Amino acid sequence: MPKGHNHKGRSTTTERFVSLPHYMLRSAAWRSLSPVERSIYIELAQLYSGTNNGCLALSARDAAKQVGCSKNTAALAFGALERKGFICCRQQGHFDRKTRHAAEYGLTLYPCDRTGERASKAFMSWRADLEKFVDGPITGTGGSMRGTVQPLTKENYRSRYSI
Repeated sequence: MPKGHNHKGRSTTTERFVSLPHYMLRSAAWRSLSPVERSIYIELAQLYSGTNNGCLALSARDAAKQVGCSKNTAALAFGALERKGFICCRQQGHFDRKTRHAAEYGLTLYPCDRTGERASKAFMSWRADLEKFVDGPITGTGGSMRGTVQPLTKENYRSRYSI
């Protein structure tokens, strides 16, 4: 019998692993992620120990260093992961002269250990037709911008004309 196995032939050393369920890998949201976004999700999932969901601290700078991209690309990837329902920000990070604090995230695949919420699995209800992508500069702005166009709603629209 190999070293490190018990009398039934099972391994006695417990190696940690990252679980990526097949239903998540087949979802439209996962297939729409870029390689950087997928890599950052795996880095976040690697921090999950089974009892710390909602307290997964990872800054854009650290994620960029681990994945091998710029910090701006990593910050955009965090936004895309949150928008598509893979992660949710539990505590906003800040960076000032005295304290440095990375944002803390929770994976929606698992129940939140910080708030006690159930696993929302919001990525399963994400649809590509809900996001309209602009491929090119947006006219009428101070400069060229690229990004997602959101429909005007009461929450994100403020009238220029006060009544």
